[in-house]
Amino acid sequence: MKEELNYIGNRIINHKHELAKEIENYEKGSYVQKIQHSDLSREQILAWRARLFQFLGESLIEEYQEVEEKVVAWANSIGEEAVDKQIPLNETIAIMGFYRSVIWNTFDRELQENQFAAITVLDVNKFINPLLDKVIFQFSQIYIKHNNEVYEKAQDKLNQLSVPVVPIADRVAVLPVIGEIDPDRAQLIMEKSLEKSAQYQLQYLLIDISGVPEIDTTVAHFIFQVSHSLELVGVDTTLTGIRPEIARSVVEKGVNFSQVKTRANLKQALNEIGISLEKA
Repeated sequence: MKEELNYIGNRIINHKHELAKEIENYEKGSYVQKIQHSDLSREQILAWRARLFQFLGESLIEEYQEVEEKVVAWANSIGEEAVDKQIPLNETIAIMGFYRSVIWNTFDRELQENQFAAITVLDVNKFINPLLDKVIFQFSQIYIKHNNEVYEKAQDKLNQLSVPVVPIADRVAVLPVIGEIDPDRAQLIMEKSLEKSAQYQLQYLLIDISGVPEIDTTVAHFIFQVSHSLELVGVDTTLTGIRPEIARSVVEKGVNFSQVKTRANLKQALNEIGISLEKA
């Protein structure tokens, strides 16, 4: 059986370039188009595939752990390249299944003539299949990491838009809050307010809530926390834009805004600190 494994392994290695070309017969049109639209050359792709066939052959005749390390390194390199070229994960993974088919097609005559013992076929699969599964796993991890990074960047941009601290004069900024305020967003408002206050060296921050549809006791509590936190770092905070219906609702709910400086609108708050909208 060892001789048969050596024979199969060496034959895979010796015919790795031909085997790499055989993969092309299994490729879907959409995958080929994406490859063609990237700057990857056919020669480069064939070289990568031949290298993997080299490792698959080596797994049958050399130290398996060492070959496995080579395969993982190959998968990481190719996975990063596939992500960079925007090749979909499902199509990248689909190609891996074709390596098995190509290998066994190479030994079609021997298999038909029963030149290999059944245990040999099982042993070949026992060596090769885990390596291909390892490649698929590494690809998946790389794509997951990439997607998480894309999501985090998009979320960060969304957060920036959700909490836009806008400088309007030296050491003066406005934070317009639009939409509902839940605990997560309230925490974000606090973090961004403190961060931008330090960045812009603010003395005054005007928080306008004219676009907030409702204020309950929880939201009021967070507003108090934001105001207090800013005061601790030397930022004078003023809350503006409390609409009449919001004011009435706040009073009915027993919310006390005496802890926070409030003004009817931005114009009034700006006038108090010596900034005229007509001149701004």
